Order: sequence, then C-alpha cells, then structure tokens
Amino acid sequence: MTLFPINALLAVFALLAWPAQAGELPVPVHSVSVVPRRDYGIVIGETLASEIQAAVEPGFELEAAALPQPGGAVSDFLELRDIRWARQSQGGETLFRINLVYQVFKGVRAAETVAVPALPLRFNRAGQAVETEAPGWNFTLTPIIPPGVADEAVALRGDLPPPVLSDQGHGRWLLACLLGLAGWVVYAGGRLGLLRRRAPPFVHAARALKKLNRQPPSLDTWRQGARLVHAALNETAGHTVFSGQLPGFFAAWPCYAPLQAELEQFFHRSDRLFFAAAADWPADYPLSRLETLCRQLAAAGDER
Repeated sequence: MTLFPINALLAVFALLAWPAQAGELPVPVHSVSVVPRRDYGIVIGETLASEIQAAVEPGFELEAAALPQPGGAVSDFLELRDIRWARQSQGGETLFRINLVYQVFKGVRAAETVAVPALPLRFNRAGQAVETEAPGWNFTLTPIIPPGVADEAVALRGDLPPPVLSDQGHGRWLLACLLGLAGWVVYAGGRLGLLRRRAPPFVHAARALKKLNRQPPSLDTWRQGARLVHAALNETAGHTVFSGQLPGFFAAWPCYAPLQAELEQFFHRSDRLFFAAAADWPADYPLSRLETLCRQLAAAGDER
C-alpha cells in the first residue's frame, strides 16, 4: 500500500472523532470541546493549532495562571508555541475560546497517529473553584523521507564550494548596480503606485471588498471578505480582535461604538463561518453589506 492511501485513511479516522468532546463535567461547566484546525499531513517541525471552547455558568472566570506557558513542552515531542484566550457571553452562559499553537518535534518513517494530551482547566467564582480538562485529540504525523528508503540510502546535500571573487573593479561595479537598482525602484514604484501612501485600514478593506463583490457569491469569497474586515479591525486596534474582545475595542475606540450592533452581527456570522464544523456562506449577509460596514467604519474613524 502506498503512502497516500494510508494518510487518507488515517485522516478519515481522525475526522470521525473531531471535534473532541470532554467526558463527565462538573455541574458549573456546561460543555468543553476541542476543534483542531488541521489534524492530518503534519510533518516534523510543523505547527498545528486548535481551539478549546468551554461554556460555563455566568460569573465563573478562567484562571489564566493555571494555563501552560508558551515555550514549555507538553509531551516528549510537542512544544507549546502560543496560547491566547477570549471570553464572551452567549445566552445564559459564558463561552471561553482558548487558541493554542503547538510545534512537532518527532520524525517518523511511516504515517503514524499521535496524540495531543488533555489540557487541565480551572475556573473560579467568588472563591468557588472548579476543575475540568479539555480532552486530548489525535493527529496524523507524516514522514518526510519516502517509506522503503533505508537510513543509509538517504543522501544529504553537501555544502557548496566557496565562490571565487575578483576585487578588480568591484567598487565601480557595485556602485553602478546600486544606482541602476535605485533608478529601477523609483520607476517601478511610480508606475505601480507603490510610492503612494497606503489607504487607511477600513478604506483599503472597502475597496478590496468592492472588487471581490464582482465575483459570484460563494463560501470562499465570503471568507476572503471576512478576512479583509478582520485585518482592518486588527490593524486599527493594534492586536487581534476576537468577538469576546469587542467591549474593550469600543472602550478604546468610542468613535466606532454606534456600529456596535452591526459589528456584533458580523462577528456572529464570522465565528460560525470559520469555527463551525459545517459552514455555508451567509446568503442574508452579502459582501456588499461588508463593504458598507467598512465604509461606515472609515467615516466613523475619519479615515481619509
């Protein structure tokens, strides 16, 4: 059997168990699940990401100090590279989203299913502590050396010999090249408009959305449009803005507060689009509405 069918079968088995659900939970914890971004075709040195979604009773806070810190090993072949979390209220509960990025340090000679260990979680409300854990999940590790190739048959690429350089006329040649390069940069920048000042974030997003809206509506075009709006929000705030961080965003940028309801509608659809197991583009929220939202944000922020 070749490598491709093995990987495909392992990927199918992994997807059947996705997202991973926690077992029996304490009463204040309504649900805990893990949503991997990609769980197949991973090779040594690559990073893989997942999101933990934990719904708890109102008033409970996540003890961030109990979470693992970036740079620490979580197993003998996994290291945590980044961890971020956000909180939002929905219905009669509080939803915590914890985003983690791991790096893999394990090489294999054949496709292998390996596990990300469970992650302990701790919540607290008025001195009442509740402990649970996000379940572990599996991913498929793929070899970078083809199966059937013996270790001694793997040829390493040797170093290139050092080039032989002549110093005759080197200074004049370098000066001529630099002058030519500078002239070409100025010419190309003028022709392509690269020397013009980049448009402000929401103005730039609105222009790009107008072009994108000329394409037939689809899940892919709506995702591209949503990424444009997220990029403009992140550039304005100076950091990544999650749905649970909107109150802080409006506190820091009160000029955008009149558009709070529309932005919450956008984040609601965006979260479903990027994080739901099965998503389709929201036909009731076309790209033209995203373009209008960006133009309203640009006007509110006095972007010119």
